[in-house]
Amino acid sequence: MSYVPTIVQAYEPKSEVDLYLPQAHMRKWNLSSPTLTVQFGSKQVRARVSSMDRTNRTLIRPSIAQSLHLPTGIPLLARYQANQQSLVFGPYVGVLVSTYNAQFPQSPFGPLTPFFNEVADICRKRGGVICAFRLQDVNWDAGIVRGLTRVGSVWRQRVLPLPQCIYNRLVSRQRERSEQMTNWVQRCKDANIPFFNEQFLNKWHVHSALENQEAAADHLPSMVRYQSLDDVKNMLSAHRVVYAKPANGSMGRGIIRLRRTDQGYQLAKPGGLTKTFSSIQGLNQYLSKQTKGKPYLLQQGLPLIGIQNRPTDFRVLVQKDRKGEWAVTSMVARLGQNRIVSNISRGGSMLPPQQALRLCGPWVSGNRPTPQTLRAVALKLSVLLEEALPGNYAEFGVDLGVDVRGHVWLLEVNSKPSKTANTVPLPEGEEEPPRRARPSVVRMLEYAAYVSGFPRAAKPKPKPAAKKIRRR
Repeated sequence: MSYVPTIVQAYEPKSEVDLYLPQAHMRKWNLSSPTLTVQFGSKQVRARVSSMDRTNRTLIRPSIAQSLHLPTGIPLLARYQANQQSLVFGPYVGVLVSTYNAQFPQSPFGPLTPFFNEVADICRKRGGVICAFRLQDVNWDAGIVRGLTRVGSVWRQRVLPLPQCIYNRLVSRQRERSEQMTNWVQRCKDANIPFFNEQFLNKWHVHSALENQEAAADHLPSMVRYQSLDDVKNMLSAHRVVYAKPANGSMGRGIIRLRRTDQGYQLAKPGGLTKTFSSIQGLNQYLSKQTKGKPYLLQQGLPLIGIQNRPTDFRVLVQKDRKGEWAVTSMVARLGQNRIVSNISRGGSMLPPQQALRLCGPWVSGNRPTPQTLRAVALKLSVLLEEALPGNYAEFGVDLGVDVRGHVWLLEVNSKPSKTANTVPLPEGEEEPPRRARPSVVRMLEYAAYVSGFPRAAKPKPKPAAKKIRRR
């Protein structure tokens, strides 16, 4: 199975031929049959083929292109499957979003528009189609989707077939847990459409999935579900500091710090609110009101390194690559605005990991991890987590903490890392967003191309220049 770049152009032939392919392509594929199946997304038709001299174009009868809902005039890849005598155009990647506003074609995705622009532009440059759509935009019975594609510098609605794979970027946990979504995902599986980043991760599910795996357990802080006074008693008896975290929370929202002091107990929230209690019953009563019956977890507090009472953690972006294997794409250190949260969206700032490990402290031992150690831990945990969880995932934002003794801890795993400009991890050593394509976008598209049947080959390494022999 191999593919070639091409641009499909509509052309009304004067013969019965439906599709003209370059002679070079037909020779490469050893294609001699007068008819074959042409496929784009979920649509396919039988077409009569012939050859032509032009090398970078595929000419197609307009009625065939219309039946396939195949865009013309844009770079695509064409893959020939000899065993099925079929020609497949792609890669065609669908992106499931919560909402968009088609009335603003230059910024239909709000603050996420620059991310989607970059995804579409890189895909077009490499050959392929990106279509963003909502749940309600899909007509499963007709096998079509009415979504947004980028044309020039604007996004336009158009009808396309069901895609070759779907990247889940829903931002609503409630929508994702709905019966509609459950049925929707099942229909993807029934249609053999790879659907990745299947759902948001619950902190407790992540902890439960990893705690019985020997290779991961050493990196997991103690954690229990908050259900009663006894949970608070036991955790604060074992640990001087405990963090109450929403099981389904993100971006540092709702985190509460509990501390056992010589005078009693202290509760602190981001923003400076601090309350003291003489009894653990009083602390628990107030905490119960703050959590308002939402599922919360109690997690062991860790003496993490930091700068001037500002905690530091490390966000490692781990993604599947062009071979479908996990790999570390980027890593950034996040310096918190306060001692409770370090999330960038909550006022934190970013540092290169090497610089953070050099500046942060205090250290009470000579055991200091390197950036390579952090990458290795994040990669290991990602592999173990996907093995233990149901569903298909292709990227994890792995948050790691380093304590004063140099031990590496898992703080959180996010299956849908933020894509807004101020929260994107930068390549190590860069202090400003790079002008070149973000490695995270490139890797996501390479994985999407892989599961769509268009795996990209690695670029050959340049041969070392031959050494000049000096003549004496």
